[in-house]
Amino acid sequence: MVFSGDLPFYREIHEELVRELFEKGYAQKVRFIIQRPNPDALAWSNAVRKVIAYDASLIIVYGSGAARAALYESSSIPIIYAAVYEPEESGIKGKNIRGVGYKVPVSSIIRYLRKTGDIKKIGVLYSDSEPSTKTQYNDVRDVCKTLSLDVVKIPVKRAREIGGKLKLLSYDSIFLTSSALINKYFPDYIMVFRKKSVPLVSIMEGLEEYSLITLSTDPRKQGAILARNLIQFINNRDIDSIKNTDLLKNSLTFNMKLAIELGLDIPVELLTESDRVIK
Repeated sequence: MVFSGDLPFYREIHEELVRELFEKGYAQKVRFIIQRPNPDALAWSNAVRKVIAYDASLIIVYGSGAARAALYESSSIPIIYAAVYEPEESGIKGKNIRGVGYKVPVSSIIRYLRKTGDIKKIGVLYSDSEPSTKTQYNDVRDVCKTLSLDVVKIPVKRAREIGGKLKLLSYDSIFLTSSALINKYFPDYIMVFRKKSVPLVSIMEGLEEYSLITLSTDPRKQGAILARNLIQFINNRDIDSIKNTDLLKNSLTFNMKLAIELGLDIPVELLTESDRVIK
């Protein structure tokens, strides 16, 4: 089992997986070898090689970074993934891989963002090493094109690049992708970001205190489906018996406290449609 990063989002998925296995009587039938490497391509590959060296009969991966590494390192060992945004579009596909992906309506989060102020230039933070985050950048770019909004491309390869790019580039809002690298290290550079006094939106749970709007898939639902897939594999020993699942339902969080601090508008629509409002 390889995490793309040690993030609360992935931990929630894993906790739900373990709970479901215990409830259904499968906890004793599985032995997990867990790897939580730093979120970079070399570390993911090394982590996958370690579990292969343990003669793993199955590799479970969280996030597109670890998923891509697993696909590269093994074409024969079955792989089950979770927390991968638009897997097919992101290239997370093959004969030996199945799992649970998700889709977030990027157009909705940008529509909500525009109702809070005069948004014209959206910076998109994503990781070159995580294919799903590049797909997210493409989705934001396509939506902004239809709305005549500018997009600032902010690719990141290493954690230390985050602060410099946040400081030097020009934007009036930030779209935070689901990159494990960025979500893990973004809080280290929050003071740099706050000097810009611009809103941040996110599509992964975990940074709600910094994010004006968070529209995210439910990690517990991901964990439940992952457990179902794993149980099916245990029973059949056949990766082909597992069907790919894409979750489309998302939860909306609006940080009204942050909106007030930034002097932004507070749309009634956001208050009424949010599943959670931070006051």
